[in-house]
Amino acid sequence: MSTIPGVVAEPELRDWLVEALGPHVQDDYEATRLLLDTFDLAAKEGNSLNNPHHIATCIASTPSTNGPWTPVHTDQAAATLHAAYRITRKPANYGALFVDLPMPVVVSRHQCPFCRRFTRADIRQVNDHMTRCWQNPALRCCKTCIHHQDGSHPEDDESCTHPTGPEWEAYRFPVLHCPIWEAAHPEASGAQESP
Repeated sequence: MSTIPGVVAEPELRDWLVEALGPHVQDDYEATRLLLDTFDLAAKEGNSLNNPHHIATCIASTPSTNGPWTPVHTDQAAATLHAAYRITRKPANYGALFVDLPMPVVVSRHQCPFCRRFTRADIRQVNDHMTRCWQNPALRCCKTCIHHQDGSHPEDDESCTHPTGPEWEAYRFPVLHCPIWEAAHPEASGAQESP
């Protein structure tokens, strides 16, 4: 017994449309909804599958020069659909093939232990980031130094407040492996000051 659904012939589609819609297609979006409840429509040209906008455009009413738009005759809609789409019937148990809710997916992410802002699924990217993270005390960077003025206020500039540190004109943030670095929070960082 074949599990691949057979292609619906044009007379079968026409009979179904007449039964479901009557002699004319009055509302192309309602007709599309009814079609997609029963059939799968795969475009013969292109990769469109069950696209309601394409299907509705295919069977839409045509404008008339002498008044309102004329509805499409059901025979014409069946011929147009059959020419544009490979039409197959959906299985009888189609509604039972799907679960009611999306399935949850558990994702593992890795976080930088220093800044706690950088997170990635790939641990290699986080390891790479940790080697240059400004919050890593092993880098002896300005952000973890007690002498760093962060410039968070409009009147302050990013600078070093150490007496022997660079002047504000010569200061280039961030300075890595600074010889005058002192831990801003020694108990939190666990880093040792240089002798």
